[in-house]
Amino acid sequence: MCGIAGIMVLNNVEKTILQRIEDCARAIAHRGPDNLSTTQFADIALSHSRLSIIDTSAAANQPLHDTAKEYTIVFNGEIFNYAEIRNELTHKGVNFQTQGDTEVFLELFKKEGLKALERISGFFAAAIYHHSTQKLYLFRDRYGVKPLYYYYNNHTFIFSSEVRGIRASGVSLTLCKEALHFYLQLNYIPGELSIYEEIKKIPAGHYAIICNDGIKCEPYYSLLSKLHSIHADENSIAQVLKNLLEKSVKDRLVADLPVGCFLSGGIDSTIVAGIAAREIPQLPTFSLGFKENSWFDESKYAELAARHFKTEHHTFSLTNHDLLEHFDDFLLAQDEPFADSSALNVFILSKKTKGFVKTVLSGDGADEIFGGYTKHRAEWLIQNDPLTRIFGRFGKFTATIFPASRNSSFGNKIRQWQKLSALTDLPAEERYWKMACISSEIEASSLLKSEFITDKFESTKSKFLESVRKNNNLNGVLLNDINLVLENDMLVKIDRMSMANGLEIRSPFMDYRVIEFGMNISENLKVNKKEGKFILKKAFTNLIPEELVHRKKRGFEVPLQQWMKKELKEKISGDLLEKRFIEEQGIFNYPAIKNLLEKAHSKNPGDSVARIWGLMMFNNWYKKMQT
Repeated sequence: MCGIAGIMVLNNVEKTILQRIEDCARAIAHRGPDNLSTTQFADIALSHSRLSIIDTSAAANQPLHDTAKEYTIVFNGEIFNYAEIRNELTHKGVNFQTQGDTEVFLELFKKEGLKALERISGFFAAAIYHHSTQKLYLFRDRYGVKPLYYYYNNHTFIFSSEVRGIRASGVSLTLCKEALHFYLQLNYIPGELSIYEEIKKIPAGHYAIICNDGIKCEPYYSLLSKLHSIHADENSIAQVLKNLLEKSVKDRLVADLPVGCFLSGGIDSTIVAGIAAREIPQLPTFSLGFKENSWFDESKYAELAARHFKTEHHTFSLTNHDLLEHFDDFLLAQDEPFADSSALNVFILSKKTKGFVKTVLSGDGADEIFGGYTKHRAEWLIQNDPLTRIFGRFGKFTATIFPASRNSSFGNKIRQWQKLSALTDLPAEERYWKMACISSEIEASSLLKSEFITDKFESTKSKFLESVRKNNNLNGVLLNDINLVLENDMLVKIDRMSMANGLEIRSPFMDYRVIEFGMNISENLKVNKKEGKFILKKAFTNLIPEELVHRKKRGFEVPLQQWMKKELKEKISGDLLEKRFIEEQGIFNYPAIKNLLEKAHSKNPGDSVARIWGLMMFNNWYKKMQT
């Protein structure tokens, strides 16, 4: 797990920008605290900041060249089947200089070209430069676990693991209005967009080739093309799923340093930790607890699972003061605006965990594959249960009587009921978008000055809804969540927050075989009237403690409403959302922000608190960019 960056000049233009590679490298040095190296050739400069997990020797430092000095690679990620591929290549006469997976990736690419990507099991973002043809190849893993941004004009190409790595090169950048509009609705920036007009992302499952003739970016993988019907009984499906996930966990325990697990007390991390505990005696496990907020504290469930599996468990029990002590460091980790509030939890958990291990396994990805969110059950009920549609229509007239919020069990149920009521009679695509968003398009537009509202929005939005449009069922929704929510929210969160602390997170549910098999399981084996993730629970019913099997899912959330009234009040009113600053900034309408603040402090805040958090995270980023 590392940080990579590069600058390439095209068509023999001025090459002084290559010298800025040192600045790019330093900007993302936090991603790899074990080694920082750069190299420069006639028309390209490359950098690598290394977090050493496999082959920790200096010989495996990057940028790495092949023995003939024909290719140079910088690589971020892990290849879990590298030993098998290494043995195969050794028998074909390849002599390896290192024991690591990066060199295996390079040598496999030399032998098989782009077909090598189909054989890789792992997650990665990588760049390979072929010196004789002056071509640069970029690759991103199937589901976008690792990030890869790029800047391109007719004479310069720059790439980096983070936006700040490109910004450090000194190129001129402008705010992307389209990205801002999506951000205000989703609380993250989706697809190929970044917060800057000139910077894009290499999409998940894509490669790019850059040369003097320009850039070509093409897909090498599509989950949609892997979908088919599985004709097997429930028990057989559960057994195959169990075998696949057990292998995935075992693969991800391979490292030259100790490995631990995040253990939240939810089903997903409990399954991962339970499998890992069979392989590693006294497995280190880690969770957060909230001393002053019982509604948000799930540490007792994590501790129950830890006792069950006999792990060496660490609960980091925090007060509000402890949480806010880390707040400024958390804000520094924001590479571009990102407002999933649970990122603060992941940041603190990563920071605390790094004192014990360099690598942890997590349960990320299971909800999107197996239908773990409340919205997935709502979608199933709307499609399959006539009473839900009747109840939803009735709710339109009654749900608004009661206060809705995320800060209590009752308030959260009312909030969900209000959302369900608004969804019942909508077309599938519109219903999906409403469930994905924290703000409606109208609400987002009302916050913006007219000059920041773009007409590009609808055509891009349509691309984000392709899977729902092609598959009008729950599995279509789940596929859309993998492509939109998982790639652009959940995976961004764990990458950015863990790498800010030099910690590697591996997610067994993100193994492509687990995802492909999971997405071919009937939706009726995932969600029913009572629960989600049915088949996953069945597959591991003998592993999970009974008390956790049917426990209602809770998000990994923080007490935002309470903080906004107390601990963060001055940060909001006196800094990030202060009237004079907003008016001088010239992006947002202060009266709309004022109305939002008033709603957040009312007895019926709804999602206003999450929307304010999004504005805070944007303005924190904006202020940093002005200094």
